[in-house]
Amino acid sequence: MNKSMEIKSSESIKSEGTDKSKVMLVFDYDGTIQETMKIYAPAIFDIAKGLRTIYGVQIENPSYERMESWLGLRSDEMWADFAPALSADARAAAAARVGAYMRTLVRDGADPWYAGARETLDKLKEQDYRMMILSNSDHGYAEFNRKRFDTDKWFEKYIDCGSWDWKSKADVLSSIISDEPELTYVMIGDRFNDQEAAVNNDILFIACDYGYAKSGELDEADARANSFRELPDIIARLPDC
Repeated sequence: MNKSMEIKSSESIKSEGTDKSKVMLVFDYDGTIQETMKIYAPAIFDIAKGLRTIYGVQIENPSYERMESWLGLRSDEMWADFAPALSADARAAAAARVGAYMRTLVRDGADPWYAGARETLDKLKEQDYRMMILSNSDHGYAEFNRKRFDTDKWFEKYIDCGSWDWKSKADVLSSIISDEPELTYVMIGDRFNDQEAAVNNDILFIACDYGYAKSGELDEADARANSFRELPDIIARLPDC
């Protein structure tokens, strides 16, 4: 973001007057908290095979780079790129199969959360930060993750854009901010729509470079994290945090 501010050095951050309970950390989910490719790639390979055998669609397995580019997009955007010839009903059925496959992998023991994510969230919670998730997903996916990974332990809200008629993250975040405008908001994410949400709402943005963004996608970030574990120190260096 083009802000006339400097990230404070460790020595200069004393923040004696900062009330961390007045800071809302807004996390993206896929690629930020969860290393989604661990369960997404197998599900996509499964549906690609299904499209060939069930629907007779001549489609190749996508590359990992292409699949990574879909994470963070709305479902309709992903399917328009992957299988544009499919009917709306076929896309809905295929999307449901992908989601079911991912849930099965998790139920069978897969843990796609980034290493250290839980401990890092514990630390941020202990420091009295308020936290929420804002995901460009449907409600069913959000609810599964909320319950399976007990996200209520750390996050007071898990908001999915699907429940907001697929409004953009920027628009959803604008509505959220309007409910509690007195808070300091920080957007934390790994894709262009996370950056857009921050820029459009004039709040700080931490780019998660360990996620799925392409080079140059997050050039307007105020700070950058190379791992989830780095977030507490990075947040502490932000103004008013």
